Amino acid sequence: MHIDKELLEKYFKGRCTAAEAAAVEAYLLQEATPEMDAYLLETWEQTSQTPVIPVPAAVPQKVKPLYRRWYSVAAAVLLLIVGAGAWLRQSQHGLQGPALAQQWDTVYNNGRNIRLVSMPDGSRVWLNAYAAIAYSHDYNNQARDLWLKGEAYFEVAQVAAKPFRVHAGELVTTALGTAFNIATANHADSSIAVSLLSGKVSVSTAAFSYVLQPGEVLLYKKGVLPAPATRFNTAATLDWKSGKLIFDNTTLENAFAKLQSRYGKRIVLEDNKLAKRKVSGSFTSNESLEQILTTLEYVYGFSYHLSGDSSAYVVEGKQ
Repeated sequence: MHIDKELLEKYFKGRCTAAEAAAVEAYLLQEATPEMDAYLLETWEQTSQTPVIPVPAAVPQKVKPLYRRWYSVAAAVLLLIVGAGAWLRQSQHGLQGPALAQQWDTVYNNGRNIRLVSMPDGSRVWLNAYAAIAYSHDYNNQARDLWLKGEAYFEVAQVAAKPFRVHAGELVTTALGTAFNIATANHADSSIAVSLLSGKVSVSTAAFSYVLQPGEVLLYKKGVLPAPATRFNTAATLDWKSGKLIFDNTTLENAFAKLQSRYGKRIVLEDNKLAKRKVSGSFTSNESLEQILTTLEYVYGFSYHLSGDSSAYVVEGKQ
C-alpha cells in the first residue's frame, strides 16, 4: 500500500480501515520514513502559524531572513493528532475493535531553560531552548523513533534489538548505546549538524549513509550529499548544556542563526557582505540577546536595530 500524506493524515485522525492502519504501522517501523518526516515537519510548520502564537509581520523584500523559525509546536500538533490513538469499540457488545492508529506525544521546550526528558527505555534527551520531540506511545515496543525540531542531546540506553532513531527532516540518525547532539537550526543554510560524543551512530537519508566516529560532526543540507565528517569543538557544540554561548571562528550568519535558535527571536541580515565574517567569543546564558548583539556590534563593525514593526532585529553594515 502506498504511504502518502493523505493516508498519514487519515491515520492520525483515526479514520483508517484496519488494513490501512496495519500498513501505516508497518511503515513506521522502517528505518527510513521520508513521507512521515515530511508530514510531521509540515504539520509543525503549519501549526506554528496558528492565531494562538503571535506571528511576526512580513519582512520587507530587501531584508533577507537567515531562516524562518517555528514558534510553537506541541499544543497544535497534539490537537491535530489527538485522534491518532483512538480505539474504536463495539459499544453494543462491549468488544474492542482494531486499533486504527497510535497515540502520539509531543514534548516541547517553550522557554530558554534546558528540559530533560526521560524516555521509557531509560534513554535521556536534553532539549535546548524552543526544541521539541515527538514520538508514539508504542515507543520501545519494537523500535525507538523520535522526531526532532531544534537542538537536543541524546544519551541512549543500550537495547540492541530495538534501534534508536532520531528523524530530523529527511536525515535519520541511528544509534544503539551512545551520546550525540543534533542541531537543526544553528546554521544559516538550514544544515543539520550531528555531533557524536561517544559510541557509534549511522547518519543516513535515502541517498547516502555514513557512520560517525567519536569526535566527528556531519553537516547535512537537504538534497545535497554531505562533505566528509570533520572534528568539532566539544565545548562550543555543547555550550548550551553548560549555560554558555560559544562562538569558535563562526561566521556571523551562523552566529545569528544560533542566536535565533537560542533566544527564539528573528534576526535578519540586511548586508550580505557581513555574512562570512568570523566570530569568536564566549557569553553566559543569562546575558540578554541585546547585550550580545551590542558586544558583537562593537567588535565586528556592524549596527543593529529593531524592525519597524518590532518583529525582528535587523543587522546592517555601518555607514
